[in-house]
Amino acid sequence: MKIKRSRREESRLNETNDGRTAEHHFKSLAEKEDSLSEQLHPEEMVTTIVFVRHGDTLQTEGGKLYNDHAAPLTDKGRQQAEAIAGWIPRERPDVLLSSRADRVQSTAEILANVLRLPLEVVPTLDEASPGDWEGRTYLDIKKTEPEQYHKWCADPIHNAPPGGESIVQLYERVAKDIEKINRTWHGKRIVLVTHAGVIRSALVCALGMPIENFWRISVPTGSISKVDYTLNFATMHYMSLRV
Repeated sequence: MKIKRSRREESRLNETNDGRTAEHHFKSLAEKEDSLSEQLHPEEMVTTIVFVRHGDTLQTEGGKLYNDHAAPLTDKGRQQAEAIAGWIPRERPDVLLSSRADRVQSTAEILANVLRLPLEVVPTLDEASPGDWEGRTYLDIKKTEPEQYHKWCADPIHNAPPGGESIVQLYERVAKDIEKINRTWHGKRIVLVTHAGVIRSALVCALGMPIENFWRISVPTGSISKVDYTLNFATMHYMSLRV
C-alpha cells in the first residue's frame, strides 16, 4: 500500500536527505584533501656536498701527470679561486673541507676568507698517484715506455701506472671518504675543495655509474659540482660549472 505524505512531511524528508548528501559531499572532499596532502616520500635529512676542483697550476697547463703536494697555484689559478669565492656564498655552506695538497689548500683558504668558516683538511683525499710517471706527459711516456704505456691503455681503469694507483683503487678509497664525510656532517651543507680524480670518483659513485665511465667526466680546474645525499639516494644538481 502506498503511503501518502503531507507536503510538510515531504519537505522535512527532502531537507534530511539534502543534509545527508551535503555531509557526504564534504566528507569526501576532506578525505580527498587528506590524500593529496599525504607525502609521496617521507622527508629525509639531506647532506649537500659542493665539490670544488683547485685552481690552475703549471703542471695542469703542461698536461702532466702529478700528485706533487708542493705544486702551487698560478696567477690564473688564484683568479679562479677568487671567482669561486665570490659565487659560493649562495650555497650557504656550514662546513669547509680541503685535501692536503698546497694547491688545494690555497684555493680553499681564499674561499675561507669570504665564507668566514674554519678550514678542515681531509688528509686521505689525495689525487691518484701516478707512481713512476710523476711529472711526465702521456706523449713522453708513450715515446719512452711504449710497452708500459700500451699495457696501461689496454685497461686504464684497472691497470695502474708503475708504482702508482689504479682508478679502481682511487674510487674505492674516495667512496669510503665520502661516506665518512656524510656521516660526520650529516644534514650539513659542505664545500669540499679537492682534485679532479676525487671529484670524478665521487660523481661516478653518487650516480651509480659503471666505473668505466670515469674518464668520460670532465672536471676542469676551478670548476664546481653539487650533489645532495640522503640515506637512500644521491641527486646531482650540476657538474663542472665554471663561474
